[in-house]
Amino acid sequence: MRFVAATLMLFVLAACGPVVGAPSIEPPAEGRPAGEYKPASNTARAITGGIVVERGGVRFANGVIFYTRTLNPRRGGDLIAKNGDSYAAAVVGPGALAVELRRITEQVVPAGVVGLCGAERPQYVALAYDDRATAVTMLVFSGSEPPGPEALDSRVCARFAYAAPEGARTREGLVL
Repeated sequence: MRFVAATLMLFVLAACGPVVGAPSIEPPAEGRPAGEYKPASNTARAITGGIVVERGGVRFANGVIFYTRTLNPRRGGDLIAKNGDSYAAAVVGPGALAVELRRITEQVVPAGVVGLCGAERPQYVALAYDDRATAVTMLVFSGSEPPGPEALDSRVCARFAYAAPEGARTREGLVL
């Protein structure tokens, strides 16, 4: 009887621990933008204020909210439109930038606030950042196609720059 109880207890304890080799929902990537950022460009200060980047979206200090779905990662050298600029050229940064492209599934715009693409509905948002995500440049796109080397109907309608309040972002938190 004790043997059965001890075996049952081991199975219960094993079920509480992590399963080796099991995929996690979304592992935190080193240096990936997350958390609060303060406005670093005149347009960000004037239009959006600070932002909070979360797994499911982006919240702006002006009350606008983007609910998003993350797409395949991009690099700074990737083109954003057919015969167009690269992400690096659009954000005026190095080709080694990492780019997190997200589809905007829903936009919430409070009464009296203008959307980030004016009268047009934004469709995609790209967060371009360096390895430590101390600075993030956000490109907002309108048009029916996702940004990419073959896109004909994808336009940058807004560009905003943000900086981490203190230090660099990592999966362990802020590095001061």
